[in-house]
Amino acid sequence: MVLRRFVAAFTFALLVPAFFVLPSCSGPACTDAGEGCPCKEATECGEPRDCVGWLCDGTCHTYNERMGFRCAILPCAGPGNCPGVCNGAGTCIGCLQDTDCGPGHTCETGNVCSSCDDGVKNGDETNVDCGGSCPLCPGTCNVDTDCAAGYCWEGLCVRCDDGIQNGDEFMVDCSDLTGHCPVCLGLHCTADEQCRSNHCSADHSCCKVTCNGCTTCNLDGECVPAVGPLPWAGCPEGQACGYGGGCAWPDGHACTTNEECIHISCVNGICT
Repeated sequence: MVLRRFVAAFTFALLVPAFFVLPSCSGPACTDAGEGCPCKEATECGEPRDCVGWLCDGTCHTYNERMGFRCAILPCAGPGNCPGVCNGAGTCIGCLQDTDCGPGHTCETGNVCSSCDDGVKNGDETNVDCGGSCPLCPGTCNVDTDCAAGYCWEGLCVRCDDGIQNGDEFMVDCSDLTGHCPVCLGLHCTADEQCRSNHCSADHSCCKVTCNGCTTCNLDGECVPAVGPLPWAGCPEGQACGYGGGCAWPDGHACTTNEECIHISCVNGICT
């Protein structure tokens, strides 16, 4: 009799703490079951969510689905469902490898399935369906041949007729001899075809018109008198380039106007 009372008392002592540790199925904490709630089957614990399932060993416990387990991404931004795979840490992601994606899609940066014609900026694309591993976006380039016109400069296509100063241009839509565009007015040239104006003057500057040997081209592309007097083969014998910008007589030669003289001075019929 004593033994029976001892066993009964010992059993009661073990059970009483359990009633306080385990949530009661009728208590508010286990209204919808959940972690740590008593159960007989896992289905009593709740619905699986994303990549998290339930198991029951007398109480409910969650576990993470294995990596690669098929799941649905929620919320889904597109029409229909958004298929994905579990990452082994309880989260549903787009993909882990290309085989997780549909035909024509690859698994790109950010664990998203991407193709170059899905109408969405995803993967490593720099814009919708272009850039990264997809074809170049309009106006972008890697080499000059990627541009239908102009040339490639720092990843962008540049034209020599777009009305803005960009690329390696010295001024708007023109360069020096080292650039891609025609040479600007007033800059050095060696041939007419190098110049935007198609005029390379005798002093090897691009000018609006071809300057003769007694004029030079300024930075505005205008022909101005050269610092003279200078000899020029185009002048008549005995003349040289004058300060007026044309061929003229030296001092001491007979004259009728100032412009006939090198120093633009005709006094009493003599260049002075």
